[in-house]
Amino acid sequence: MDQKDFIIDTQSEFFTKKFQVSLTKREPINHDSYMFRFDFKNHQERLGMQAVQHIKIYGLNMKGEIVDRAYTHVFEEDGYFLIPIKIYRPNVHPQFPNGGELTPWLENLELHSDLTIKRCVGKLLYHNNQFIVRPKLNKTWQQFSTVLLICGGSGITPAYQLIRTICDNPNDNTKMVLLYANKTEQDIWLLKELNELSDKHKEQFTVHYTLDKSEENWKGHKGFVTLEMMTSIFPQPTETTIGVLCGPKPMNKLVLSLYEQFGLKKENIVKF
Repeated sequence: MDQKDFIIDTQSEFFTKKFQVSLTKREPINHDSYMFRFDFKNHQERLGMQAVQHIKIYGLNMKGEIVDRAYTHVFEEDGYFLIPIKIYRPNVHPQFPNGGELTPWLENLELHSDLTIKRCVGKLLYHNNQFIVRPKLNKTWQQFSTVLLICGGSGITPAYQLIRTICDNPNDNTKMVLLYANKTEQDIWLLKELNELSDKHKEQFTVHYTLDKSEENWKGHKGFVTLEMMTSIFPQPTETTIGVLCGPKPMNKLVLSLYEQFGLKKENIVKF
């Protein structure tokens, strides 16, 4: 199929229809995160979405009201998919004294419970070496030679999905550089998977880590993302460089500004 004929209909039933899955596993990743496994009723079914699309999970907040939150899966096979989720428990995070709207419910949901989800279109669409930036507003395919990625904490999931998809496509030579920020080394998600992709695809993908708090033997970067840090690891931007980001709100605000200072065109900066 010709690229220009590949169209995502954001109003189609594929994206608007809600459906049920079952929570079958919840395995700890670290002190505040789990890898959740959700199974379809039909063991042949898949989410079947393009890279960098996500889902909405519907559940209950502390008041018993129905709420929804967006999450990105990192793996799928026939009949099931996996999503890492960080839990915001009450009285732990100063900015969320009451805990998260949805994650305390997800942490305590009984295994084999059914819950409602829906597929969603993200801010970026990738297909066969080309991108559509903001596909709800724009239908033009573009080719980028370099993708810069800056992520914080759980914001790694859409970036990982894109990185893996590009690395798995032998016809795609897009270069990618990831800067991944976390509080501590224990907070890094998908460390093994990211390092394996970087080792296997050295010419195409490199990953750098920065930590707020690190041990003496830490060999990566230290502290918040800065322009100096970006300049030391990212190639100079060109017309065909795109910068993507995903992290906590204060970090996103900082990174948007840093990308512009770094020289990226505003229309080529995308928050997942």
